[in-house]
Formats: sequence, structure tokens, C-alpha cells
Amino acid sequence: MRKILFIALLLFSAGIINVSAQKGLDVGIGVNYNATFIINQQIYGHQELDYKQTTSFAYNLGIGYNFNNWIGIKTEVGMQPMGQSYWNHEDLPSQTRDIKLSYVTWPILARFSIGGHVVRFYALVGPQLAFLTKAEQTYQLSGHSLPSDSTYLGTTDVKNRYQGMDVMARIDFGVDFIIVKHLGINFGISGAYGLTDINASDWRMNDNKGEYKPSHNAYSGFNLGVRWCFGGFGKKE
Repeated sequence: MRKILFIALLLFSAGIINVSAQKGLDVGIGVNYNATFIINQQIYGHQELDYKQTTSFAYNLGIGYNFNNWIGIKTEVGMQPMGQSYWNHEDLPSQTRDIKLSYVTWPILARFSIGGHVVRFYALVGPQLAFLTKAEQTYQLSGHSLPSDSTYLGTTDVKNRYQGMDVMARIDFGVDFIIVKHLGINFGISGAYGLTDINASDWRMNDNKGEYKPSHNAYSGFNLGVRWCFGGFGKKE
């Protein structure tokens, strides 16, 4: 651990001493591998199931503008799968439930960076709008899907049960590695939490304890991207 901290300190110190300009416009593409969550499950008054690890890949096309070497803005258009899987891994009969939500995301982020002409550390923070394009539910009892009926659990297409837009708070941290003057790759972590109840107003039903808890999207994971800076990364100030 001490060696890792020492290396990180050296990189950080080198970045401060060897500052490089990156003013102007940049564009990039990225991929995320995320763990996704629906905080507070909505199961329409039935017995709640246990949460199961849920992951997905997301993709984005981004554009940014650097006002100076330290501060800029960034926006993206992304394809972001979200949702949650559930199960009862101890009780019989076995039950599994998968909620798959697909969103087009549009964040507006402030970008802060520090470092040199080879390694730069960055942070992004800001709001993110998420527009629902698809919502599907798969519920199985003892390995068999339920028929679509009044239990609300057999229906597959459930887009009408969710709000069309979610407002999220997002934050990213990571590092840029400058390959050549205009080209860099970035690696980091990204996370977002939904600030609004994703359930449509007609589907905000009490749980089996007679209470209603709003459901919220959330995700966190790793991101990898390629960025082209028209102003160039490599010029020293």
C-alpha cells in the first residue's frame, strides 16, 4: 500500500511540475461496465425478493470544451441499460425477477483536471437526464414464466409503469494517459444516483407492509474511453 501511495504521489507531483495546455474542443467515445441498482423494489404488494448482482455495458459519444488547463465542460449522448435482478435463493418455490430498463442519457458535466503532458487526473460532476426507451420484466416461478394476468408480475412490456425521464446526479474520477499530442485514453470510475421516483404515478403501490417507498435508479462502475483534443495535450504552458 505504501508503494502504491508513493507512486501516486510521484505521478501527482510530476503533473504539477510539468503542466501541459489542453485548451479548446475535444471529442471522444467511451464504454462503461456498471453495476446497476433499483433502490427500493416495486413488486406491487407481493413478498419482496432478495437483490441479485446486476451488471451491464453502456456506451457514449462525448464532446467537451476546455476553458483552460484546469477547467472545462463535457456533455455526452449515451446508451445506458439499467435495472435490477431479484431472487429468493433459499425458499421454495424458486422465484426470479429481472427488470431491464434502457435509457438514453444526456449529462452536462463540469470537468476539473490536473497533471502533466503524459498523465492527467480528472473529475467530472453534474446533472444527468435519462430518457426511458424500453422497460421489460421477466418473472419466473420454479423456472416457468407466469402468464400475463392481474398479478402484475406476468407482464413483459412494463414501460407504462415507469416515468419517461429520470434526473440523476453523476460524478466521475479517473486519469488521462496522453498517447500523442492530440490523442489520449482515459480510465476511471463513474457513478450516478436518480433523484426522482422512477415509478409512474399510477403504479406507486404499497408494499406487503402497507408502505410505499419511491424507487430510484443507481449505477457505479468502470469506464474506458478515447479522447481527441483539437487544441492538443502536449504543449507546455
